[in-house]
Amino acid sequence: MPELAFALRRRRGELPSTLRQAGRLGDRHLSTLVSLAVAGPATVSELAERMDMSLAHASLVVGELADVGLIDRDHDERDRRRIIVSLSEKAKPAVAEMRNRHAAPLGRFLADLDDAEAERFIDQLTTLIAYLRDQPAPAVKESASESGRADA
Repeated sequence: MPELAFALRRRRGELPSTLRQAGRLGDRHLSTLVSLAVAGPATVSELAERMDMSLAHASLVVGELADVGLIDRDHDERDRRRIIVSLSEKAKPAVAEMRNRHAAPLGRFLADLDDAEAERFIDQLTTLIAYLRDQPAPAVKESASESGRADA
């Protein structure tokens, strides 16, 4: 499905001005920003695991994002040896705008589906993600309509 890949790549190129002005941000930079927005602050090693990157690469990406003011690095209050990485105040609105812009087509798509179709799509998407991560496919849930039960 090259059309899907091209459409996703085009959408990824539509960055809010704050992110565009930060310079050349690659997929790993943007994914790191989104990960921090979705899952919250983390150590560099936690980010590396989340993002499926080596620790060295995650450290490099974090350093580059910190250099342009998009993330903050602070000492952990409980263990001052640990550094916690989080979105900077400068980055938060831009990352939220980017996430909303990228999520809008999916929201419109899901709104056109009935509940059973949406559930099936989410299940299939979850399976695709597992395959992309070289993990076993999750067990597919049986919906009420498929099992012959109907909640009336």
